[in-house]
Amino acid sequence: MKALFLFLALNCSFLVRGLAQNLLSPVWKIGFDNLPENTKGTINTANWKEVNLLLSWERQGYYSDYGRGCIVNEFLVPEGLSASKFVLSIGLQCDIEKILINGKVIGVNLPNQFWTNRGAKKEFDIPEGCLLSGKPNQMVVYVTNLSYTGGISVNSCSIAPKGATNNSCVKIEISAKDHMYDVAKENAFAINYTATAKGKVKLSVISDFHQVIVQNEYEVEKGSGTIRFDFKDHITTPGFYECIAMMNDGGYTSDVQWLTLAPEKIGCDNHTVLGFKAYWDQALTELKSIQPEFKLTKEDRLCSATRDGYIAEMKSLGGLTIRGYYFVPKTAGKHAAILHVPGYGEGYQDPGVFLATSDDVVELALCVRGHGISADVFNPGFGIPGIWGYKLCSEKEVAYRGIYMDCVRAVEFLLNRPEVDASRIGVMGGSQGGGLTLAVAGMCSDKIKACAFFDPFPCDTRHHLKIRTMCNREIQNFLGFYHNECSFEDALKIQDLMDTKGFASWIKCPAFFVTSLFDDDAPSHMGFSAYNSIQSPKSFKIYPNLGHLNYKARGVQMEFMKKELGF
Repeated sequence: MKALFLFLALNCSFLVRGLAQNLLSPVWKIGFDNLPENTKGTINTANWKEVNLLLSWERQGYYSDYGRGCIVNEFLVPEGLSASKFVLSIGLQCDIEKILINGKVIGVNLPNQFWTNRGAKKEFDIPEGCLLSGKPNQMVVYVTNLSYTGGISVNSCSIAPKGATNNSCVKIEISAKDHMYDVAKENAFAINYTATAKGKVKLSVISDFHQVIVQNEYEVEKGSGTIRFDFKDHITTPGFYECIAMMNDGGYTSDVQWLTLAPEKIGCDNHTVLGFKAYWDQALTELKSIQPEFKLTKEDRLCSATRDGYIAEMKSLGGLTIRGYYFVPKTAGKHAAILHVPGYGEGYQDPGVFLATSDDVVELALCVRGHGISADVFNPGFGIPGIWGYKLCSEKEVAYRGIYMDCVRAVEFLLNRPEVDASRIGVMGGSQGGGLTLAVAGMCSDKIKACAFFDPFPCDTRHHLKIRTMCNREIQNFLGFYHNECSFEDALKIQDLMDTKGFASWIKCPAFFVTSLFDDDAPSHMGFSAYNSIQSPKSFKIYPNLGHLNYKARGVQMEFMKKELGF
């Protein structure tokens, strides 16, 4: 699985290895409405928006909800290559309905392989006479189901002479550890390049809020060289910055990297909403009125040589039965315990990670309402309205009110167990689980010994909507499902009450935050807005080249738990 999450930029170039003179820029035009079906002529894209295949769909505000679309690339074939045979190599994170070049169908019905064969490409020999030498050419791709990416784009599309070799390369080299810079220092990064001919390198630096900070162009000669970019005078505000370098030396090659400037100093104007504490105090009072009715059922399939496994059940807010997978070491005495809280849609259906370990620690993998084995009564799914959008106009019925209480009840379950050392309980999770970690560590602050969270959601919601702009469309869809019974702003006021950043200052235990700079689901800014509010001992780990599907996060979180809980 590890290879699935490596970013294409680490291979130095946007070009497919083995090919040269890629005629296609990574920057295309994209459209969704009133798509032209007459593919014999040229499509006019003058009013269409740009989309960069080097970046994820999500970063650019698109996802599967947009339905059927079309991307278009205009390109030239140099006179000197007119006698060459060309090959098209393509692999997009979506379903490809049809590929046309100058009105001629090149390929049809290519499925998205994001989850099965990530980065796979299909090659087509371009028919002789299809390309126009020295004249504009147009490539058109009809697409559907723009795929989830987690922030890492492995989109790739090139047209190049068949059998040619690639000598062009451009790579952004960020020397700062974990790509993190200090405001007080001389800050710079390098663009290393190898050009096969005289050309140009374009550098763009864009904030995570989509503000263009730098647009520079450099002329380069044939051969290898380095462009140093000193950004101390350009990037002055603590935050996160996307750096894109694109070289055209007769063909295109590109790279993208993220850097961060003083993330511990990020300013956040999304203050805790008035009434936040009173709202959650009331929810906790309601939870106390419900008898937990704790229950354990042992299951052989959850047992191993070192652990016994159970299904745990308990009553939570609204009288709903909440379940989880409970693992107890076969060793005698009281044990430290970890509450694992789930990501969005996660149900811990595969208990393998819990069965494979021999760690001397109790673990409860909680399925909050609507997730896994707790979705039998309450199950709005994860589309529209889904968990996030469920009853989003109602302070009392919004899903996260009950979900946060499910997590609190799970802590009470652990405190009730004779095999658990009540002074050594930790909580950890990522994404939605990161948000739940903040919530439970805040509301149960006197009972939690350590917490570890990866890129949390929902967190710093107002800023989240400005960074991950597609979330605005999602909320509008949720409102439409409920016939717009409240306004967008009224829905956001309720989201403010669900914002897990508000719990951060309540946390008393040591905290560990893990983040990925390429995360487009729950961008690093969100997590740091919470992290910077935590007053207890804390630390963080940045992965500069990973996205939301961070396969390293759980391992470092567990190492933190071992240290803090002592198992």
